Amino acid sequence: MENIYKTKEWKSLEEVDRAQLLLVIEGLKRGTIIGGNYTSFMNILKKTGLDYKLTSDKLRLDPVAIVAKKEDLAEATHKYLTLPKYSAGVGFHEVTGWLLGYPECCTKEYVKERTPEQKIAQKNGQRHLGYRFGQELDSKIKSEGSYPDIFDYRPPSFTPCSINCPEATKVLSSWKDAVETLDPEAAKELVYFNRSDYPEGLAHGKYLEVEKSRRGLEARLRALRRYS
Repeated sequence: MENIYKTKEWKSLEEVDRAQLLLVIEGLKRGTIIGGNYTSFMNILKKTGLDYKLTSDKLRLDPVAIVAKKEDLAEATHKYLTLPKYSAGVGFHEVTGWLLGYPECCTKEYVKERTPEQKIAQKNGQRHLGYRFGQELDSKIKSEGSYPDIFDYRPPSFTPCSINCPEATKVLSSWKDAVETLDPEAAKELVYFNRSDYPEGLAHGKYLEVEKSRRGLEARLRALRRYS
C-alpha cells in the first residue's frame, strides 16, 4: 500500500497543514481547517476517504476547507444549524472545538467572557494576554525562561485552557508522537511556527537565530538554482 506521506502530492502541501491533516487521517483528530494546492489537496482526500467543506472561494487555486470524515462533517453541520439563537456565538465555537478534536475544557475556557484585564490586553495588541493560557505561558517564560515543549506541537487554532491542563497535554502528546514519526518535516515546521510566536520566542532566541539564518541561506540557494 502506498505511503501517502512520501508522495509528491503530500509534499506539495504546506508542512503545518500536513501536520494537521495527518492527525485526521490517523484518527487522532476529528477534523481540521487547512488549505493547499487544489489538485493535490483533492487527490489526497480521495485516497484517504475524507470529506471536505470549502470555507473559501471555490475558484481559488489554493482552497481552504474543513476536512473530516463525512459523518463528522454532517454531525457538525447539524449542530451548527440547531444552535439556539441566544447562544449562537458561543455555540459556534463549541461545535468548532468539537469538530477540531479539542478537549471540551479548553473550548469552554476559550469561549468564556474575557476579564477586564484580558480585554485591555487585547485592545493594546497583547493578544497572548487575552486568555488564560497565554497569561500563564507568559508568566512561566518570564520567571523560568522556558515552558513545557509539548506546547510547540499545538495546531495554529488550538488554545489550551491552562498550561497545566492534563487533557491538553494528553492529546498533544499523541499528536506529537504521530507527526514526528510519520512526517518529521511537518513536525519541525510546526515547532518553528509555535516558537516564532510571542511569548514563546522569548524562550528560543538562539534557536530562532540559527533557524532564520538557515532558512535565509536555503532561500538564496533556491533562487540561485532557479536563475542559473
